[in-house]
Amino acid sequence: MSGEITFSDELLTGLTPEQREAVTSPERQILVRATAGSGKTHVLTLRIQRRVARREHEAGAVLALTFTRKAADELRRRLARASIRDVRAGTFHRAALTIVNEHRSDLGRPPAVIEASRRRLVSAVAESMTAEGMRIEDWQVPRLEVELGWALSQGLTGHTYLAHVRRHRRDSPLRAADFADLLDRYVGLCRSRGVLDFDLLLTEAIALLRDVPAVRASVRHRTRALYVDEAQDMNPLQFALLRELGGEDPDLFSVGDANQSIYGFNGANPRLLGELVATWPRTVTIDLTRNHRSTAPIVRVASTLLETGARGISPAREHGEIPVVRAYDADDEEASNVVRWLTLHHHPGVAWRDLAVLARTNAQLDPVARALEAAGVPYERRGPEHAPASDLISSGAGRQSPPDNPDAVALSTIHRAKGLEFTGVAAIGWAEGQLPHYAAVAADQLEEERRLAYVALSRAEEHLLITWSRGRNDPRFPDREPSRFLTPVEDAVRELERQAAPVTGEALHRRLAAIRRELAASLESASEPEQ
Repeated sequence: MSGEITFSDELLTGLTPEQREAVTSPERQILVRATAGSGKTHVLTLRIQRRVARREHEAGAVLALTFTRKAADELRRRLARASIRDVRAGTFHRAALTIVNEHRSDLGRPPAVIEASRRRLVSAVAESMTAEGMRIEDWQVPRLEVELGWALSQGLTGHTYLAHVRRHRRDSPLRAADFADLLDRYVGLCRSRGVLDFDLLLTEAIALLRDVPAVRASVRHRTRALYVDEAQDMNPLQFALLRELGGEDPDLFSVGDANQSIYGFNGANPRLLGELVATWPRTVTIDLTRNHRSTAPIVRVASTLLETGARGISPAREHGEIPVVRAYDADDEEASNVVRWLTLHHHPGVAWRDLAVLARTNAQLDPVARALEAAGVPYERRGPEHAPASDLISSGAGRQSPPDNPDAVALSTIHRAKGLEFTGVAAIGWAEGQLPHYAAVAADQLEEERRLAYVALSRAEEHLLITWSRGRNDPRFPDREPSRFLTPVEDAVRELERQAAPVTGEALHRRLAAIRRELAASLESASEPEQ
């Protein structure tokens, strides 16, 4: 049980008016649209603490939904420092597993078996279809796995998938009818083996809440307040679970940033933030636009990647080093210069762990890793992707990075770096085919690539390097062109450099003359007698 929970108004000191409103608002349904570095998790934590202290709801009645085990652990740590230990914080999948297993226990059935390796099941289905005369090659399986995950995250069956492809002209990895068949076979195979993958787990929990009144009543009775962190990462299946958990009039507090929606491969869609408001029309929207993380020049450069009308971000840190953009002929040359930049920014005030190299894909980090090894600089590979359901995997299954090195440069994909911050960031590989990725061809895919670019730049606090290579030694992508995302970035950098340049010549004379005129006018005004 939690101890005595208190909340002093001193905890509100230093909050912006918008942050304070998010923490103290009496509204039951709130969506906080929070820009990068705006303190959204701090706001969410303070709101829980304040409401528990005021006995607006018990800590045990709070369900906080996140997208990674790490995020849930961090939220619990913050609440524990305020003596709040009973809040249920975990991923959507963890919440779904609790619902499913409690129902199975009530029926005397064994708990759900979660199949973490979707590829193994997809391969089995592909083999059975090949045996029946439709040949599917091994190299096609990874793409089939990705498409199957996307389809399930949208709540599609074979029939509805086929209709979706025809209506939206989606590019299917097989003939649409054949993939629809594979989708239905996959679900059937899971059922025959008595296993659930992560998406089917969500589907079962949604069905229980929707169709079994006793389950719905029990879950809603003990869940009096819902909190959603990183709400822009929801896919339709997760949103459907939230809708069933909340009902018609939930106590629901969500925080998210559409500009950081980068998990389209997992079915995430930033438009679901609008769907949230449409589902619960009384939702009050609060915008947090003050960036407390990055210096003004970094905010200025990163914000050029946002859509028009979304650039009202103000930096809390007014001064700072102007970001640097560099082009190189070859990947190895790019890597060695990135290492040189990291070394220059490593000093007693900046440890190696405060520096990071971010790339669109894990393979792009290989030359940097080799260059760091040659220079004797410690580094840590953070793994290729985001793992939204990792809190259901025991014994570290699927772990792709070594144990955390307490003082090493982070080499990470952009996906893995979201939510993190570093004193200095080198964002590499800003070339067409790399960022945006060559596989991103549709308009919505290119928009997500642009958001990825924004996420990369907005991880930096004080120092930012952006590089690209012409790839002269890469037979796959020779003579690369600079990324289309570089144009606004370079324009912003040049403008910052122009503003910072010393004034000389005729421009200096004009500025001095203007200062003299202003001074004379102020002296004249001060000498006029009062009426």
